[in-house]
Amino acid sequence: MKVSEILHSPSLKMLVYLYEKGESRHGKLEELIRSRGSLATNLNDLLKEGLVNRKVIPSKPIQSNYFLTEKGRDVAKLLVELKTKLT
Repeated sequence: MKVSEILHSPSLKMLVYLYEKGESRHGKLEELIRSRGSLATNLNDLLKEGLVNRKVIPSKPIQSNYFLTEKGRDVAKLLVELKTKLT
């Protein structure tokens, strides 16, 4: 498997996206990762790993925003640097 292919995995794509955007609503992440099952699984994994945090906004409908933890920013920064070196 090529390193460039690894960077396209859903979890890594979300980390880089959140690094670039700062924070994102769940709906925007759905546009990035089309499969709801894959999105949910990868978000749960990132939350468990302590790379991403979730902020729930009590509104109608309820909104969920996701953002990187300090650990997540450190990892994403390395991924962005690697991606830059490969292009």
